[in-house]
Amino acid sequence: MSSFADDSQYESCVSAALHERVAGRPVDEARHRAFIVARLVVAACIALMAPLFLFFYRAPTTAETVIFLIAQTPLISVIVLSRTGDLRTARSLSIGGWLAAATAIRALTPGYDAISVALLLVALIESALTPEFGAAVVVEVVAVAVLALTAGQNLRASRDLLTEHAAAAGFLAATLLLYVATLVYGAVSVEKTRARAEARNDRDLMLLTGAVGDILLHLDRAGFVNAVMGERHRAFGLNRRDLIGREFFQRIHVADRPAFLQLVADAFDGKATATVAVRVQVGVTRNLANESVEPAFAYFEARMRRAPSNGENGAPDAVFCALRDVNAGIEADIALAADRAAAERAGSSNVRMLADVSHELRTPLNAIIGFSQMLATNQISPSEPSKQREYASIISDSGRHLLEIVNSILDVSKIESGAMHIEPESFALQTLADQCCDMMQLKADQSGVKFVREYDEALGEIVADKRACRQILINLLSNAVKFTPPGGTVKLLIQAGGNQAILAVADDGAGIAPCDLARLGDPFFQARASSDRRHEGTGLGLSVVRGLVGLHDGSITVESGPRAGTTVSVRLPLDCRHRRGATGGPTRIEAIARPGGAPAAALVVAEPATVKKIA
Repeated sequence: MSSFADDSQYESCVSAALHERVAGRPVDEARHRAFIVARLVVAACIALMAPLFLFFYRAPTTAETVIFLIAQTPLISVIVLSRTGDLRTARSLSIGGWLAAATAIRALTPGYDAISVALLLVALIESALTPEFGAAVVVEVVAVAVLALTAGQNLRASRDLLTEHAAAAGFLAATLLLYVATLVYGAVSVEKTRARAEARNDRDLMLLTGAVGDILLHLDRAGFVNAVMGERHRAFGLNRRDLIGREFFQRIHVADRPAFLQLVADAFDGKATATVAVRVQVGVTRNLANESVEPAFAYFEARMRRAPSNGENGAPDAVFCALRDVNAGIEADIALAADRAAAERAGSSNVRMLADVSHELRTPLNAIIGFSQMLATNQISPSEPSKQREYASIISDSGRHLLEIVNSILDVSKIESGAMHIEPESFALQTLADQCCDMMQLKADQSGVKFVREYDEALGEIVADKRACRQILINLLSNAVKFTPPGGTVKLLIQAGGNQAILAVADDGAGIAPCDLARLGDPFFQARASSDRRHEGTGLGLSVVRGLVGLHDGSITVESGPRAGTTVSVRLPLDCRHRRGATGGPTRIEAIARPGGAPAAALVVAEPATVKKIA
């Protein structure tokens, strides 16, 4: 129990001598503790030597008193360390004390050169255990050599004096050996503490990087990686050799390298943490043959801060860089921006569609209301029966036109919402085409347009929605007749193409400009500007055709050009009962620009990859 109490008291004494600067820093605390313990041990031995010398020998001379006072330097160095916390100054004072003692013994007490050499050896050992005193070690080696040679000239006198004071010499030798042993033990303890602290730091760093998800790097001013901390980089398929040196900089996207180097420079010049988003190559994309095609990049947020200075001139030697994976967030932002842009386009499209709908509905309604009011008002009602029949005909035509608009709008809405379904049945497509041509014949005759029909006799019956196919044919023929000038020709081709039926309607009208081909099929879109329109229409015809063809899992190709006519080709499966889509949707229109002014004498049917001409 007494021994335990003494140890606790000893530990409390040493802890009390520690400076507050090393609190919470295990390695520095171990260095200070080892320094204090070794000096207190030698100071205690020197203090015990004084009464023993007085008891066995005589009162000290002035020279011996000076040497005794110089020997208190280790205790003074402990006081300096406890007050200032400056270990470098305390070590300099301690080593200087041993050198001063050796010099004083050599100068003031001739014949004790062996003791001077021993003290210099102690100073030499203490300097060797202190890395920052490399130059002092060289000086001490030279001093020991000189004193050893000098002492060798009077070796017999030194041996006689030491024999005369054998007890004091033995106690001094034991003190010096105990001091050296304490120094070595302290150095070993410091290294063990350093190893434990580094292992604990590595473990904490791995836990921190694993929890935070950052790749931690040390970079120099040129952007080269000096060290990679932790193993977090393996989660991105990167090895340490992929990041060390210039490899990391080579993996940064070329467009992001200037910003990265600027970030490194800012981190070296300033104290604030700087950030920038960079793309880093984390792999390569491969094709079906498992061949590397192009590098795959991921977005990282690079945060940098200047590392603490280690040089004497205060210049930092590294920048600490943390790379945080922000790829998912940036991709989400890009997707959100795309969705926002699509929503804005949809909103503007809805506004335009609403304006077009109001315009198209207002035109026939104005005619119906205006002419009906004229017929209902006695003052302005025409008295001639022919005029009355004319007004009634205008009202009837406007009503039918209004009904067509409403039906087309309802059809487009049903198709886009998935509410429209087809009912496949077997029928002859050629017979249906003849019926549609007969229905449009009167309008063609009035416009001076000639109908030409070309059917493939090898095509048998198909299984599709007969009502939808009729509407497809009528819309295509109506548009062709409408935009064909008097004397022009509208050709209708029906033929088999593999497991598909091909319907192609061609005209030699004004055609469509290349800039308008991409928007064909959009509701209420018309290739000609409203101020230049010579034909009434809503722009819903081709939109309805898109939807009906999509319900059949078919495809549409439009080939046109300015003053080169237009050819619309529709492909439908021969048996639509086995279509891939359950409810279908508007199909995409494949647009092919025809050279302006090209003759439209031949009917052009667009193949999936080529264009086939049929005479």
